[in-house]
Amino acid sequence: MPRKTDVEVIAFQQPWNSIARECTQTYGPAGVAYVEISPPQESIRGTQWWTSYQPVSYRLDSKLGTEEELAHMIEECSAAGVDIIADVVLNQTTGVGEDKELTGVAGTRYNPGTGSYPGFTGNEGQHPEGVNSHDFHDYNNGASISNYRDQDEVQQGRLGGMWDFDSSSAKVRDLQSDYLARLYRLGVRGFRMDAVKHIDAEDVKALKQAMAKKIEVPEQDIYWIQEVIGNAGEAKGIQPSNYFDTGTVTQFAFAGAMKSNVPGSLNALSGLRERLGDTKRNPYAIPTDKANVFVTNWDTERNGQALSYKDGAAFALANAFSLAYDYGTPRLISDYRFTDNDAGAPGATETSVPDVNFNEACATNDGPWNCEQRWTPTRGMIAFHNYVHGTAVDHWQEGADAAVIAFSRTGKGFIAMNGSDEEASVEFETSMPDGEYCNVYAVQDCSQTVRVRKGKVRTSVPARSAVALYAGATAKAHPSSPVAVDPSTPRQD
Repeated sequence: MPRKTDVEVIAFQQPWNSIARECTQTYGPAGVAYVEISPPQESIRGTQWWTSYQPVSYRLDSKLGTEEELAHMIEECSAAGVDIIADVVLNQTTGVGEDKELTGVAGTRYNPGTGSYPGFTGNEGQHPEGVNSHDFHDYNNGASISNYRDQDEVQQGRLGGMWDFDSSSAKVRDLQSDYLARLYRLGVRGFRMDAVKHIDAEDVKALKQAMAKKIEVPEQDIYWIQEVIGNAGEAKGIQPSNYFDTGTVTQFAFAGAMKSNVPGSLNALSGLRERLGDTKRNPYAIPTDKANVFVTNWDTERNGQALSYKDGAAFALANAFSLAYDYGTPRLISDYRFTDNDAGAPGATETSVPDVNFNEACATNDGPWNCEQRWTPTRGMIAFHNYVHGTAVDHWQEGADAAVIAFSRTGKGFIAMNGSDEEASVEFETSMPDGEYCNVYAVQDCSQTVRVRKGKVRTSVPARSAVALYAGATAKAHPSSPVAVDPSTPRQD
């Protein structure tokens, strides 16, 4: 298989022991570079997924596993060639509640009514009193955010009624940089910073500097992914460009483009890299080296702003485009089925999520876990992406139908996509050398091949499917597989 490059998979609400096994069984062999884990800190109790985003301490005992299990997972994944990204929640603690003492999933006491969180003490216990209401912003007497045109309100008001850390405070920075440093020393090599637009960019920079000093690593060598949703109707100071100095930024506009154009208007994706990445053309653009692109995440698949597994073949096609195209760093998701937007992972209790045996969970395509990381198109397109990495898109072509496109990756790869409801017979030019190649989108055992003859590909592309070829995937060179299509792969209809 091609060597790993930069592909990330979000292992949403999955226990540490389950991820450890999946790194060895799937992520490492498939060429995934990073697995992003859900927030590893102690949180409030509750079966809902969003309880993970309400910390009560930075203790590394969460509903997904203990600190010991977290360390074991990091070690196992590293041995498989996979680095871990931690989803980090620093903007807030819990929702403001009534004045009474509660306990987190690991037993830490807190009072959401008074803002008392004695569990935030620092790695060395240097803040034995924890944090209290004085360590949070008190914008407009504790008002929640309603006006996103007001930068102060967005970055000092309460997000969804949650206590908002005063990130300019030396004490808060010490506590939070301690937490990040502790994760780094455990072996975490990337940090997805949740809700960063709600933290002033200068405070984010100061926090990263404090962390870098503690771990004695240059700031630029710390992989930092910042959740910032760009919106032209919002305050200038909370736009993505304010955070370019501290790391990469999530590109929500890419997910929007997939939602709007896949599967029926694939031709509208022409020039997408320039539209989303050229800051001279678009003041809200994110350059390709700063953009983390995704088809969906746990928020967007629940608010209707993105495609999801519920969109069937269109979802697989959009993910294929994200891996085949030459814009940004691709982020995939591995998640579970839901009908209730608040529902936690299958079997979740108020304090834990049960271990998952993905060999069993992914033995069919209709179980409670979606198993996107094992789908045949996912595996094939990760290999495609890794092989063509560093090359540019060329030979962009469009079929007679707006839903049919093709492009190459400078002599290394070719993909033809058909978003229509009917099979498409196509002939496209390509920069790939002549030869016979495996269609890695459709099969993983090279039982389907397509020829390039005189710089052209003539083939049939099934409805809502694709033909993807790369120069390293030939019948002779392609790794063997016991199956043509992984059993977790949904029907492509």
